[in-house]
Amino acid sequence: MAHPIFRDIQKGRFQDGLDFYTRMDHPTPDDRRWAGYCLFALDQLLPARDLLRRAVAEGCHAAGLELSLVLRYLGEHGEAARQLAAVPLDLLNPLDRVYAQREQAATQMEAGEPHVASETLERAWAELLTLGDAGLPLRTGVSQLLGASHALLGRTARAAYYLGQALDQAQGARRVVSLHLRAQVQLYAGQITLARQDLEDAGRLLETLPGERAYHAYTRGLIERSQGQWDAAVAAFAQGSRLAQDGSDPATEALCELGQATVWTARGEAGRADAHLSRALALPASPWLTALIKLRRGHWLAAQGERTLAISCLEEARATFGTLGTLREQAWAELHLAAVQLPDVPAVRQHLTQAAHLRHALGSGAALLPELRLLPALGAFLTQLSSDDPLGVFLVDRQAAHCVTPLALSLQTLGESRLLVDGQPKRLGMRRTLELLALLALRGPQARSAILTALWADDDPRRATNYLHQCRKELAETVPGLQVVHERGSGLYRILSSDAPLSCDALDIQRALSGGVEDEQVQAIHAYGGAFLVESGSTWAEEEREGLEWSVIKTGLALMERWSAAGDYGKCESLAQRLLEIAPNDEGLVEYLVQAVLQLRGPAAAQRTLHELALRAAREVDELPAWHARLSRTLVLN
Repeated sequence: MAHPIFRDIQKGRFQDGLDFYTRMDHPTPDDRRWAGYCLFALDQLLPARDLLRRAVAEGCHAAGLELSLVLRYLGEHGEAARQLAAVPLDLLNPLDRVYAQREQAATQMEAGEPHVASETLERAWAELLTLGDAGLPLRTGVSQLLGASHALLGRTARAAYYLGQALDQAQGARRVVSLHLRAQVQLYAGQITLARQDLEDAGRLLETLPGERAYHAYTRGLIERSQGQWDAAVAAFAQGSRLAQDGSDPATEALCELGQATVWTARGEAGRADAHLSRALALPASPWLTALIKLRRGHWLAAQGERTLAISCLEEARATFGTLGTLREQAWAELHLAAVQLPDVPAVRQHLTQAAHLRHALGSGAALLPELRLLPALGAFLTQLSSDDPLGVFLVDRQAAHCVTPLALSLQTLGESRLLVDGQPKRLGMRRTLELLALLALRGPQARSAILTALWADDDPRRATNYLHQCRKELAETVPGLQVVHERGSGLYRILSSDAPLSCDALDIQRALSGGVEDEQVQAIHAYGGAFLVESGSTWAEEEREGLEWSVIKTGLALMERWSAAGDYGKCESLAQRLLEIAPNDEGLVEYLVQAVLQLRGPAAAQRTLHELALRAAREVDELPAWHARLSRTLVLN
């Protein structure tokens, strides 16, 4: 006959079971065992530990199983394993022996042996089935952990099956745990709607289960983060961290701290992210969690430009995940390593190819999509791939998962002007909508009066204000997540991109030219795709057009002056040829190119180059430029 407290446990009535125990005049060690489990389920881990130790000391050997469980939740993994090893299995009844196998498997997972754990659990499951109805009390716990182990190993179908078995009869805390686990399985299978449904079902059961609230918040944070809902995600992770700390649940607290770190890293808030990473590092962790911390640290280091340290961290994480056999996390590490290597295309492709191999081994790429959202630059790289590129499989996965939020938004203003969503042009009916975006991207938040003067200087102010609102409305309806918002406090209008960062080619080039890094300056000059907003006659656009072109030429001249002094004429020739495509009549550029050719290939080649440049300039101004005669005389003298 089942113990009275155990019957309450099976029904999820943990407080009733604990109340029953406190009314006992002379509780037995067995009574203490089940009361200790009730304390555990009510998130009172330290009292549970002490009561279970007393039960073991008084001769209830099976209480060592619950004691091992509580110690694991407290982060005392070594002591949990020692306590479990001390349980005399030959003195246990058949049901408790299966329970011991379950705890052994949980310890194996904490030790970084999920493959071994899944094998132990499969044996335990087989034994449970032979026990018939007598095995029912443990079916939920064993099938639940089986689902968790298979999920960690990327075996989605098996994980879903065993979690379904658990949910067929689970009540109380065990039902909530199974729903949380299945929600994560659904998340990494790309079934966001089903994941949210499981989370909502779990939420309705939390009122009497304080011990599960922290992990519930963590799971909610995962789902919100996967959809780019940064505010909701960080709020959920923060709540989970507080609850886990109050309940002495270091593993969940560390996961929530890492969740916050990823959001703040993605938002460029380095200090905040670092604080949460430091907290996670201070908590006891399993090998899997330790590797996850390294992965998140590598992500943070990469965001700070610490490329070498980031690669080291990420490679360590990848190696540990490889040892554990967790393909999903290995693929995550490869994605991060690919992102660190940008813009080195061969290196990026190498890591993406490895991620693709792991994706195929998993059978689906849905589990990689939430991680891609944390790497917008890598997402932008993927959107530029040709349709027949094998690495395009990651974009196919997004389509299969019905992802409506973009990976990359790009405002192209040089040469042809257009807004690209995941590499594809998005048609905008109002030509001023794109110009409004360009104005705010280059000049930052603006007052309404400044916007109206820049874009509609010749219109009636009321009509111009109406045009502004129409542009904002068109943008919000055409590209979900991309808006021009009005801040009431400052009165300024600014760009808000909640789903993917908005890049702007002109702004990227401006930053590179002013950054002082020679390689980036050269890349920016070659990336200059033409005049800024060529179709716009606005005064502000003309100012930006002239200013950007002059910055390109000025930076190029400074580079060539440095290279010429160092005798590096090959670089001078290449850059001068590029710059003359932009400003074919610029005398300084012509002189650098002619001098470079003279040094590299001699007077005859220099004369031919000069003549060709003069003829090209003459086609624009109908006469040979004045510099032709002067430079010709210089060549003759040389």
